[in-house]
Amino acid sequence: MIFSIKKVDVFSQQTDVLVAPVFKNESLLSSDLRVLDRLLEGKLSELFDEKTLTGKDNEVVVIHGFGELKAKRLLLVGLGERSALTCEKLRKAAGEIVRRAKGAKAKKVVWLWDIGTLDAADTTQAVAEGAVMGGYTFDCYKTKPEKNEKPTKIKEIVLAVPDSEHISAMESAVITGLVIGESVNIARDLANMPPNDLTPSAFVDLAKKYLDGQKSIMIDVIDKKKAKALGMHAFLGVGQGTVEPCYMLAVSYHPMKNKKPIGLVGKGVTFDTGGISIKPSKGMEEMKGDMSGAAAVLGTVIALSKLKVQTNVLAVMPLSENMPSGSAQRPGDIVAAMNGKTIEITNTDAEGRLILADALCYAVTKGCSQLVDIATLTGACLVALGDQAAAILGSDQGMIDTFLKVGERTGERLWQLPLYEEYFDYIKSDSADMVNSSENRLAGTAVGAIFLKQFVGDTPWVHLDIASMMHYSKVSGYTVKGMSGVGVRTLVGYCRQQSGL
Repeated sequence: MIFSIKKVDVFSQQTDVLVAPVFKNESLLSSDLRVLDRLLEGKLSELFDEKTLTGKDNEVVVIHGFGELKAKRLLLVGLGERSALTCEKLRKAAGEIVRRAKGAKAKKVVWLWDIGTLDAADTTQAVAEGAVMGGYTFDCYKTKPEKNEKPTKIKEIVLAVPDSEHISAMESAVITGLVIGESVNIARDLANMPPNDLTPSAFVDLAKKYLDGQKSIMIDVIDKKKAKALGMHAFLGVGQGTVEPCYMLAVSYHPMKNKKPIGLVGKGVTFDTGGISIKPSKGMEEMKGDMSGAAAVLGTVIALSKLKVQTNVLAVMPLSENMPSGSAQRPGDIVAAMNGKTIEITNTDAEGRLILADALCYAVTKGCSQLVDIATLTGACLVALGDQAAAILGSDQGMIDTFLKVGERTGERLWQLPLYEEYFDYIKSDSADMVNSSENRLAGTAVGAIFLKQFVGDTPWVHLDIASMMHYSKVSGYTVKGMSGVGVRTLVGYCRQQSGL
């Protein structure tokens, strides 16, 4: 898809779809809308008078071309009050526009650019992200449709700007937005793949494929033998019930000399039955997405390397299945993590924190300057926040504050939960240093985080629990049904900010 910025007369453009923004309470005050109204022989005035068109958020009105309009279709997109316009609204609008255009079998879309005083680069990046994410489909497992049923791919999107002042900055922002959007879609693909195809081994192979040819990348695959030698018994315990081998995948992106890396750690349970503490069968198929943290981390590294972001990163992805069998880990087992701390297993379905424990320990030994882990860790996060935000907790308030700001900017909202030291009382064990799961069901998200805190040492650390945002149940804006790819935009945004961008 070609995404370009041009100073053109949109009203003379031959295009399949012309997009025009409409702001609430502005009626036909915009000179561009007045021109459109004249070309459409007063049709817009009629729509405003009938209240069919108001400019409210998420409103989309389609008019088929007639009169003097060169475009085959006109999409009027409501963006709410102009004073309340945000990058996230534009990101959502772009996703909706692309989906509508694809449904109309459009090949070319021209967008009449009218954003007022917002930063040109930020808004352009958001639109590029939204366009790529909104056009996402996961249909590679469906039998091929007949030729005339194949969906049309949009070949060109043109942002028609009123002047050439910001075109250079906008063109650079388009590249950034496209790379980030494509990386989100890679994370979606991984999480949507069926678990018989996306095993830990397959994840490793795909990571190598995606990163092949990228500069400043080194890949280390830690197998069972090496993990045992390193003392990763918490990690190995989770995978001992499956025939699929488990791996600790470590990807180093190191464009800067003599700089400590940021450690990004992503939970990679490629399928989670709960193990011996087996889950209910209803909805278990969604547990193919329990590796969404690892997918987000891999997507982040892909984006950083393609964008040549000047921030060193060590991405650690513990990859395992969690299956019940005669060799599976049992409630009552005690295992030691890489840092020597012992864990009594009280619930084998609290497996994510076990594999993350050793992954965090490993990142600490590699001298990371700060640690960020991301995981579909607790159902309690969904109970607390619904599907509108992910939880953030950690040991460094400065990092947390930065993440909160980045999340607002990227459209991936985060909400801070407390991490009181008293929560550790919930996971004290009579037989080991701690249990892996509290049975009192209190403060589940915070308890998962306080467990992880035992494995980061003195390194500044933030934990992102994305269980609440793992899966989209409806189509809206740039969101599509299925796994969300959540976390990529925020992690990329955070790492770019650390580099000064």
